[in-house]
Amino acid sequence: MNKKRIKRGTRMLRKCYIAAACLIACMGGVQAQENTCVIKGRMLKDSLRHTPQRIQKIYLTQMDEYERMINVDSVKPVNGTFTFTRSLKQGEPELLYLLTGFDNGNVQLFVEPGTVEVRIPDAAFPAGGMAKGTPTNDLYNQYKEIRRLCIKEQTDTLNVWQEKHGESFNQWMSRPENQEEWVRVGAAAMVAASAAQLRFLLEHNDSPLVPLMLEKEVYPTLSKAYVQRMLKSLSPKLKKHPYYRSFSNVVRAQELKVGGELPDITLPLVEGGRKTLEDFKGKYVLLDFWASWCGPCRREIPYLIQLYNETQADCDRFVIVSFSLDNKEKDWKNAIRTHQMDKEEWAHASDLLGWSSPAARMLGVTAVPKTILIDPEGRVISFSLRGEEMVSRVKQILAGAPAFGEGDGKEEEKK
Repeated sequence: MNKKRIKRGTRMLRKCYIAAACLIACMGGVQAQENTCVIKGRMLKDSLRHTPQRIQKIYLTQMDEYERMINVDSVKPVNGTFTFTRSLKQGEPELLYLLTGFDNGNVQLFVEPGTVEVRIPDAAFPAGGMAKGTPTNDLYNQYKEIRRLCIKEQTDTLNVWQEKHGESFNQWMSRPENQEEWVRVGAAAMVAASAAQLRFLLEHNDSPLVPLMLEKEVYPTLSKAYVQRMLKSLSPKLKKHPYYRSFSNVVRAQELKVGGELPDITLPLVEGGRKTLEDFKGKYVLLDFWASWCGPCRREIPYLIQLYNETQADCDRFVIVSFSLDNKEKDWKNAIRTHQMDKEEWAHASDLLGWSSPAARMLGVTAVPKTILIDPEGRVISFSLRGEEMVSRVKQILAGAPAFGEGDGKEEEKK
C-alpha cells in the first residue's frame, strides 16, 4: 500500500515539474515576444530603374542626435521580400527608416513589440511605402492621413482664390493690398490645418508618437505659451521616453533665462562614455564653453583653475564641466593637457562638431568663452560670469549666499 502511494506521489510530482517547466517556457516565450519586433516587408517592384538589376540590400537605419543616418542592420531581399528581427531593450517605440539604396526618401516605421508589415510599391521610390500592424505605426498612418487631408484643403483653398481671378491673378497680386489679403487667406488655411493635427495629437497624448510629431512638425507654427501648454498636456507616463525628453528640451530652450530650467544636453566625455546635464543634478555646475583656438578662452583658464583649486573642499557639491567647440580631437586633448585642465573632478566633453554642436545651438552659444552657472535643481543662476567675478560668486554661493536675487528670471536673459 505504501509503495503504491509512493509511486502515485512520484508521478504527481513529475507532472508538477513538467507543468512548471512548460509554464516557465511559455513565460519566456511571452517575454521574448514582448521584447522583439519583426519587420516583414515586400517590394512590389524591386528592380533598379531602366535596368534588370535588382535591389541587393535593404537597410534599416536610425537618426542619431546629430541628425546623421546610422545603419543598424541590413538584409538581402529574396524575390522582393525581406525580414528584420529587432531585440528591444525597453520595448519603447522608436522611429527607424528603411532605405533601398535610392535617394528618393525612405519608409518611416516604429519598432515596437509585434510584427510590422511594410509594403513598398516601387523600390526606386521608398517614400511611397507604408508600415502597419502595430499600435504606433497604425496611429502614425492615421496622423499622416489627417495631415494629407489638411494640406489638400489648404491647397484647394488657395487654388480657389487663384482661379477666382483667372488670367488677371498676377496683375491682381501686383497690388500690395491684395498681397496682404493673399497672405491672410494662406495663414487662415494653415491655422485650420494645424488645428486638425493638434486635435488628433491631443486625443492620443499617451503615445510616444505625439511628442515626436509636436517637435518635428507642429511646434514651429505655435506660440511659446501654447507650446508649453502642449508639453503639459502630455501623459505623465511618457516622461521617461526619449521623445518626451527631446520635446521638453526644445520647450526649455525657447526661454533661456535666469531662474529657468536649462535643457538637458549630451556630454561625450574625453575619457570615453557619455553623460548628460541631468546626471549632475544635485550639484552646482559651471558649464564652460570654450575652444583650443580661442584666445579669450585661454585667458580665462587660469581663473577656472583657481576656482577648481579653491573649491576642492566642496567637490561633492560643485563641478566644472568644460564643453569644447573644437573640431579636431587632437587639438582638444592637447589643449587640456597643455593648460593643465586635466584634473580628476573636472569634466571635459565635446562632440567635435564645432559651431554645429547641438549642445551649443540648444543653449544659444554664439561666442566663446561662455559660462552658465546652474543650481542643484538645474536652474540657471547666471549666463555671464567671467574672471574674478566668477570665482568670487561661486565661492559665495557655496558658502551659503543666496544663488538668486529678487527679480531673477526677468532681468538677465541669455547673452
